[in-house]
Amino acid sequence: MKKAPTRLEREHMSKVASLGCLVCQRPANVHHIRPVGLGIGMRSGHYQTIPLCYDHHQGQFSIHNCKEQFEAMYGTEEELLHRTLKEIKNIEQVNNFFNLKGENNG
Repeated sequence: MKKAPTRLEREHMSKVASLGCLVCQRPANVHHIRPVGLGIGMRSGHYQTIPLCYDHHQGQFSIHNCKEQFEAMYGTEEELLHRTLKEIKNIEQVNNFFNLKGENNG
C-alpha cells in the first residue's frame, strides 16, 4: 500500500514539479525514481522524485516505456535526482539571499 505524503513531502514534490521537465522544460509532474533492486510496482519515497512532463514520464519514449534508452540519452534516475536536488538548493539559496537582503533594507 502506498503511503500518503506528509505536508513536507507535498511541499518538496511541489518544488520539484515547479522546476519543469528536466528534458524539455515543459510543465511537469513528479516521477518517483526506482533504485536498483526495488520491486515492480514499488516506488521510492516522496523525496526521491524528479520532474518530467507527460511525454518524458509516460509517453511513447519515456522513462516508464524505454528506460534504458531514456537513461542513455538523459542520464540515470540517480543522476537526474542529483540534478533536481541541486536545482532546488540553488533556488532556495537565491530566495534566502533576497529575503535577507530585503530584511536589511527594511
